[in-house]
Amino acid sequence: MIIRPETADDYAAIADVHAHAFGRAAEAIFVDLHRHRSAFDPELSLVAEVDGDVIGHALFSPRTIRLMDADVHAVSLGPIAVLTAYQRQGLGGALIAEGHRVAAAKGCTVCYLVGHSTYYPRFGYRTHAYGTATVTVPTAELPESDLEATPVTYEDIPALRDLWRAHDGAVDFAIDPGTSLMDWISPHPAIRSLAFREGDSIIGYVRRREDRPTDPACFLARDAGSARAVAGALARETTAAALTLPIHPRTLSAVPFGPARVEPFAAAMAIELAPSPLGEYFARIDAGTRPHGRVIRPVEFDL
Repeated sequence: MIIRPETADDYAAIADVHAHAFGRAAEAIFVDLHRHRSAFDPELSLVAEVDGDVIGHALFSPRTIRLMDADVHAVSLGPIAVLTAYQRQGLGGALIAEGHRVAAAKGCTVCYLVGHSTYYPRFGYRTHAYGTATVTVPTAELPESDLEATPVTYEDIPALRDLWRAHDGAVDFAIDPGTSLMDWISPHPAIRSLAFREGDSIIGYVRRREDRPTDPACFLARDAGSARAVAGALARETTAAALTLPIHPRTLSAVPFGPARVEPFAAAMAIELAPSPLGEYFARIDAGTRPHGRVIRPVEFDL
């Protein structure tokens, strides 16, 4: 068995491995969507090969995340799959170890994932590394808002990245969305990516399902007043009593909306590949002096 980076000739075989292992096409599509990212690195998309056949695959995706108020070069692991006939032979572990080695050589210091909480700790991953964070906002308490949303354009990206850094830059495990248009618009036809404007300035960004206006997947705002105005615009589209916004206690929007709740979960895991702020982050969590971080999943996960 050899482990090597993928090539274009492997695409169909990789898709078949994931379809076979998971019994669905979602993971294969997910891998293909990652190939369209500007930060995609084929040397971190690893295949396990036996006698010329691809029998396993692991995708490590380069990301910039925030940890302890610093930018950290990281990779996310997933999906990973091995054909049934070759499972329980250590191939998954071999793919993980090689991915760690290559990522570290490229300067990545942290790897994180969502996966089986009894499997990945064997390789050094810590469970409950981060979680989800929400705040419930009664719609009756929101101002009437005349803000209108428009589709995100390529020209909006610099302003949106500035907005993200101002809003979520203090949140541990916040993922830099990226610099291309495909990093900001969803591949899911039912999910809209919207910019809210005040004059020539973008003051908010929301990614949400058309049929679920009360719980957007991503919510960014320029300041406290903008956050309330954007939330008011969302409230206009529903008769529900409250919105559920993905806001962390350390986000800008935590101030106008009151206390946000963080819920870490066992499947959210991370490991240090090289010296990084991750150790201090865990120490602060254990001491109760810093809340768990929160991940907003990138658009590729919308499928």
